Amino acid sequence: MKLQSWLVTGATGMIGQALVKALVDTGHGVRTLGRSARSVHGSTPFVWSPSRGEFPLEALEGVDVVVHLAAASVGQRWTGSHRRAILESRTLGTHLLREALIQKGFSGTWIQASAIGIYGHAPELCDEQSAKGQGFLAEVAEAWEHASLPEDSAPFRLVRMRLGLVLSPDGGTLAKLLPIYKFGLGAPLGSGQQHMGWVHLDDVIQFIRWAAATPEVSGVYNVVAPRANTNVEFSQSLAKALNRPHWAPKVPAFALSLAMGEMSSLLLEGQNVRPSRLLEARFQWRHPDLLGALQHCTS
Repeated sequence: MKLQSWLVTGATGMIGQALVKALVDTGHGVRTLGRSARSVHGSTPFVWSPSRGEFPLEALEGVDVVVHLAAASVGQRWTGSHRRAILESRTLGTHLLREALIQKGFSGTWIQASAIGIYGHAPELCDEQSAKGQGFLAEVAEAWEHASLPEDSAPFRLVRMRLGLVLSPDGGTLAKLLPIYKFGLGAPLGSGQQHMGWVHLDDVIQFIRWAAATPEVSGVYNVVAPRANTNVEFSQSLAKALNRPHWAPKVPAFALSLAMGEMSSLLLEGQNVRPSRLLEARFQWRHPDLLGALQHCTS
């Protein structure tokens, strides 16, 4: 890939930090857009405020690729205020960025984060052609994607990556699970039959760079491994990767609901997602199977 100028939002998050480091390490110019002027891995920081509609247009000067990752975590109890934060952190920032790109006449590539939660609870196989599902996360993801819709005359290329559960040795959901599984207390959740669409962090970064470098890539892509695994398979694989027993009884669904409220749907519902467009494009995953991905994250 030729050296380019990139602008990344959400650069302090798990994906953002890994992306910025990979780009800086290979010689690309990287700018970041955040709520503070904090440099990530030597990148040039710019400050914005989606809630106040403030955007530094100079941050887009000469930029080839924009990657928009900024969003509030869904892994926090869904109080009324946090539900608003989950929605508004996605829609306000995305709308503001879209308007800035149009105003600046941006003609490069915009890679926009989304989530497979848009399919709702989907036990049957689904792909990019499947309809939106039901529930809070599906509504959030739909609004998130709608906020990035460009005007018909917009000159840029838009790529939406619907992310699954991102596995990384450096944080995220896996970091919260490791202490439990290291003590041999890991167990399936609820029925354990809910599917988990997952992807290794390395493959997220690889997708972003591939999408930026491939002019024919546009529209929606499910950024997940070739096959979704059930929660039972995930639990067994993580225990095996850590060489720990897997004997604990399943955690009852009602217990999770009592402890987590509506947020328990994150754990009890799932999406049996197929990355059809990546498979058709012969995308090469570095970590296509679950056990290998977990072993890489835990070694």
